[in-house]
Amino acid sequence: MGILKNLLNHNINKDSVNEKELDDFKKANEKLRQLDKTKSDFISLASHQLRTPLTAIKGYVSMMVDGDFGEFNNQAISVLKRVYSANEKLIQLVENLLNVSRIESGRLYFNFQDSKIEEIVKNAINELSHSAEEKNLRLIYKKLNKIIPIINIDEEKIKNVIINLINNAIKYTTRGSIIVSLKANKENVEFCVSDSGLGIRHEDMPKLFKKFSRGLGMSLVDTEGTGLGLYVSRMLIKSHKGKIWAESKGSGHGSSFCFTLPIKKKIKNK
Repeated sequence: MGILKNLLNHNINKDSVNEKELDDFKKANEKLRQLDKTKSDFISLASHQLRTPLTAIKGYVSMMVDGDFGEFNNQAISVLKRVYSANEKLIQLVENLLNVSRIESGRLYFNFQDSKIEEIVKNAINELSHSAEEKNLRLIYKKLNKIIPIINIDEEKIKNVIINLINNAIKYTTRGSIIVSLKANKENVEFCVSDSGLGIRHEDMPKLFKKFSRGLGMSLVDTEGTGLGLYVSRMLIKSHKGKIWAESKGSGHGSSFCFTLPIKKKIKNK
């Protein structure tokens, strides 16, 4: 009888310990969740505060380059273009940080509308032309179909993806040209950015679109970046029911980054 009593007491004590451990785990998990939320809220707030002055700088510098405030000599214009390019990189970093914060907190909302993607592509090329000029690269646009249909997208999000992909090509290309193409079939519109840059090693392919992945050619060149652009692009294209991928014949042979978006499928705003 004494043995049975001891066993019962042991089991009761064991259950009490397990309950305490479970309670401690729940409290620790909740604390981590709150810390993560605080981090996301801070990133979102800081990014919003940065975006307004950066957008203003972009507008004023663009006006100066265009001569709206009088004539500048070639040296001044060259400096202004560098300021514009550096500002563009900061704007894109802010956009990527905002989108990562929204994705991870479940607060990524969309404004889907019927849009002309060709106009978005041309605007993106125009905005990044100074960055390409800095490296003596040519940005070439190729429309592979006579008519590119209107599609239902969030224009701001898709422009973010397009800029990420073109920026990526500029970053990893040291000479030559970058071809931006657009084509369509009955089901999809396909966008591609093809460069003559470093290419992608076979072992880097699986991690290209993962967060903080910067393995692409890093042993060959010192590049800037956070490793967020392709991750954000994948998540945004996925939310549009599209597909995104990369192609390369290997290191030193250039690469192509492409995505497709459905033509007929309308997506509800959320």
